[in-house]
Amino acid sequence: MRARTPWSRPLRSRTQARSTRRLVHVTVAAALTLATIDAVAATGAAANAAQPKYLDKTAPIAARVNDLLGRMTLPEKAGQMDQQLVDNATASAGGACGSAGFALPTPACMQSAIIDQNVGSILAGGTDNPADTTGSGTSGNTAQDWAADYNTIQQYAIAHSRLHIPLSFGVDAVHGFGHPWQAPLFPQSIGMGATWDPSQAQAGGAMTAAALRSTGWTWAFAPVQDLARDNRWGRTYETWAEEPALSSAMGAANVTGLQTPAPAGGLDVSATVKHFAGYSESVNGHDRNEALLPLNYLQSTILPSYAGAINAGADAVMVDSGSINGVPATSSHYLLTDILRGQMGFKGVIISDYQDVQALQTSYHIAGSLPDAVAEAVNAGLDMSMEVNGPDQWQSAIVQDVGDGKIRMSTINDAVRRILTMKFQLGLFDQPCVADPSKPCLNAGAADAVVTSGRDQTLKATQESITLLRDQNSVLPLAAGARVVVTGPSADSMTNQLGGWSVSWQGVAGAGHVCCMGSPDQIPPGTTVQTGILGADTQATSIPDQAAAVAAAPNTDAYVAVVGEKAYAEGLGDNPAPALPPDQQALISALEATGKPVIVVVEAGRPVGLGSAEKADAVLMAYQGSTEAGQAVADVLFGKTDPSGHLSISWPSDAPAVGGDFDGSAPSPLGDEPKFFDQLPGTGSGPGHAYNPLYPFGYGLSYTTFSHSGLSVTPSASARGSLTATLTVANTGTRSGTDVVPLYVAQPVSSSAEPPQRLVGFTRVTLAAGASQTVKVTFPASALARSQGDIDASGPPTVEPGGYVLQIDKEADTTPYDVDLSAPFTLTGGR
Repeated sequence: MRARTPWSRPLRSRTQARSTRRLVHVTVAAALTLATIDAVAATGAAANAAQPKYLDKTAPIAARVNDLLGRMTLPEKAGQMDQQLVDNATASAGGACGSAGFALPTPACMQSAIIDQNVGSILAGGTDNPADTTGSGTSGNTAQDWAADYNTIQQYAIAHSRLHIPLSFGVDAVHGFGHPWQAPLFPQSIGMGATWDPSQAQAGGAMTAAALRSTGWTWAFAPVQDLARDNRWGRTYETWAEEPALSSAMGAANVTGLQTPAPAGGLDVSATVKHFAGYSESVNGHDRNEALLPLNYLQSTILPSYAGAINAGADAVMVDSGSINGVPATSSHYLLTDILRGQMGFKGVIISDYQDVQALQTSYHIAGSLPDAVAEAVNAGLDMSMEVNGPDQWQSAIVQDVGDGKIRMSTINDAVRRILTMKFQLGLFDQPCVADPSKPCLNAGAADAVVTSGRDQTLKATQESITLLRDQNSVLPLAAGARVVVTGPSADSMTNQLGGWSVSWQGVAGAGHVCCMGSPDQIPPGTTVQTGILGADTQATSIPDQAAAVAAAPNTDAYVAVVGEKAYAEGLGDNPAPALPPDQQALISALEATGKPVIVVVEAGRPVGLGSAEKADAVLMAYQGSTEAGQAVADVLFGKTDPSGHLSISWPSDAPAVGGDFDGSAPSPLGDEPKFFDQLPGTGSGPGHAYNPLYPFGYGLSYTTFSHSGLSVTPSASARGSLTATLTVANTGTRSGTDVVPLYVAQPVSSSAEPPQRLVGFTRVTLAAGASQTVKVTFPASALARSQGDIDASGPPTVEPGGYVLQIDKEADTTPYDVDLSAPFTLTGGR
């Protein structure tokens, strides 16, 4: 989802803001009280009337939905298909509705933005953070502010809509509930993918769900199931991995966590799989540019990642903003109905991304008017439009389309039935405020405690994500009491540490963008690398200045240089050659020239060109996103934690020049994209044409060593069955540690070109020094399914019968596809 761009907002004094907040909340309370009196009077007049079935908590959801749907008018149904920006229901003192961003809700704005047009859903965009609701004069954006505004808007909507239908409240939550500024946050998904630990993705989802339900904003626009296939793309960090099997497993676990059933009486959370499909595959690495995807590639490689999360029970799917083969995804019946609903069996809500229905007219020009655009999208299979503005225009477009026969009434009913089903599943109709609009929907005063809890869980996930890429002469771990100098632009920068979608769309204040960052007084609490190291080592010092840091060399045992990227989100993060900037490379070169060990810690949203850092004594990838990254890094540097992260994305090479003639595996200069692990073989002869990363997919070092032996696999299985691999993992080193073991499959002979290896499964094994363990990993034969046929193949993937080889690559090896163990097997039966 993209965010509203608030180029300017009126400034208010603290006194004016405080008095405005008090006035607005008194006005809203009075309006709700009057509505309650009216409701009570109406109830008394019809005391003998039967309660509508849709308000009967004991009735089956399907019966409640059908009862409510039968009572609704076409405009009311149209409104349920419309998601509007929360800003439009708010205003500052004397200002127009929506002109001051996410201000305080007012009765007039809620009436015009929601009630008058029967709007069914509210969105907080990437830059939308609530104003202070307490009258204390702060800048707001606490969990209590989110919950208080939920109560105000939800109570008003229930009290004033004819059928008292509650709203759904949607918000992005891609690495925790990232908006409230005091919330602990997880690593961005690319860092979570480096854990190779679905239990961490599930725990993160569950913690995020608890935070969301405490505030009422229970429609989570997460997880991102796009694959990381092009390092130039600015949303790479929002993906789990470049390989479908890993992305699928992490996404499925995250959905399970997000949709953990609420405690009795609480709201549930709906996960949203996005961005369906192939959103990360633009032709040039730029966000929302065209994608040209062979349909067999779409079927075989792209769709399985989404399928994992969908099959885990995700309630919703968000559509790709871009076009595929010239057709906007938002208007593709093939993608949304034939594939998503027909082939993949998805039964939930399909929602557009930000203003993408309007874009069919204004950007793609495949529709001559808004009604035409609406008809294209709805007939393609869209249930709800993230319309953002103009609810009256959406209303009139739907009514006109139905009247003109462009959209069948049955299509509208099907869409609204899915939307209402999700609302009932969330528990929205069973909140206290539905029976009595004068009662709050939830306890806003309890939200802060829930949203700010859980730092121990975020720390654990971050510790597992830290990926050791280089450790020459075992310079790590550092000895206790080592005289360490900490330096670098990211050493004490929470802005750089967290990255995008943290507090605001383009990150915390200080990222240097023209807009769309958090407030300067809303820097999330957490631990930077500098703070973590100084807390772990009393002899460590912080020297930000390069010259002073170099001058300290005589009294220094080791340098820790913390470098990387600034915060960014889509659009601003696109980069044709992501690399450490020249000043950071110059800092590292100056430190290396002292002759003292240099440990480089990279905080970035994706792999970056390292330049001089490539030959540092140690390189640690800490990713972006976690408020606890500084503590996790310190724990690894001083050996409290053994590094167990393994790359879930290939780290591109950063050669100064093109390689020698006919050297296909020669390192490439930055920008030789896309390159990924399952690159198909070919007959190329140019320098660097092959899969030639600096560090391959799955790579990561440990402070201990591991060996693998005794690999075996089910010798023969049905193409529709599953197989079990067995192997022994041994810790051959001197300290405990965790090994990540990817399982790959090669297909010696195939009817179409296949990659040298395909990931089919993996395991994490924690062992004490000298210990060993025999483990079993079961994987479905369908992990090897491909869309079969000639160049025009486009059918659902099936498994080709024949011979295959299960493989484990050598431990801590930078050479791709360097096989250590193998075991053959055969797949039989129909495809």
